[in-house]
Amino acid sequence: MAKPAKELAKKTYALRLNRGLMLEVQHLALDQDRYVNEMIEEAVRDFLKKYREKNPKKGAE
Repeated sequence: MAKPAKELAKKTYALRLNRGLMLEVQHLALDQDRYVNEMIEEAVRDFLKKYREKNPKKGAE
């Protein structure tokens, strides 16, 4: 049985992040009733989108 898109394989990464920044993310996740991992994935997607829009590939218009 195929996994839903939300359950695609994930890769584990060890990151060192600013403690205060992580506390803010954890509090926001609690406020939003979401997992911290979901919040960080959303932030990374937004970050990538920002830079793709800023520097579109040549001829991709």
